[in-house]
Amino acid sequence: MHAPAPSISQGHRDHVVRLLSAAFADDLLSTDQLDQRLAAVYRAQSMAELQLQLVDPADPRRWLNDNNRYVTANELVPERGIAAAIAGAFTARGGWLVPRHLKVWAVAGGGDLDLREARFAPGITEIEVVSIMGGVDLILPEGIRVEVIGAAFLGGFEHRSGMAVEDPDAPLVRVSGLAALGAVDVTRTRREYKSEKQYLAALARATEMSRGR
Repeated sequence: MHAPAPSISQGHRDHVVRLLSAAFADDLLSTDQLDQRLAAVYRAQSMAELQLQLVDPADPRRWLNDNNRYVTANELVPERGIAAAIAGAFTARGGWLVPRHLKVWAVAGGGDLDLREARFAPGITEIEVVSIMGGVDLILPEGIRVEVIGAAFLGGFEHRSGMAVEDPDAPLVRVSGLAALGAVDVTRTRREYKSEKQYLAALARATEMSRGR
């Protein structure tokens, strides 16, 4: 007997809608193409049908494939890395490769890591953050899974993850560490889009379509 196909939750549909809206905001989809794909999202009866809306068959890069959006080849990813601010500050953002094991230190200093445009290795990425009389802001992209197991001593180790990611194949970032007389702030949010107005308009179109089903 064949195993039953996984059912589609509202969370799955919402996740695809956000990806399509992001593509529309970056001028990768026309209005007609957006409407066609949104309609297909709400008609889909299987995960395969739903995932098909994330692929542009005319583009060999498959620009909207959710699994490829944040992941790069395992052999390209550095095994270890470090970012440190000792009585100073560091900033890291853009399309860089996040090491599998990244240590982040802020001692009487501050660090800003914006990983929304970064690429991760398949599987688990470990980020260890230590903040002593300092502060670290860590921003992760919305399409990955996040685990936070940090501790605080006379400080704060905060985690705001937003909506849950239900894709078991999405990369997992595990954040651990210590905030002593300091602060660590971990958030997961979407990247900035070329046109915020178009992104919000696409979400509004999707809402109208879902109500009209």
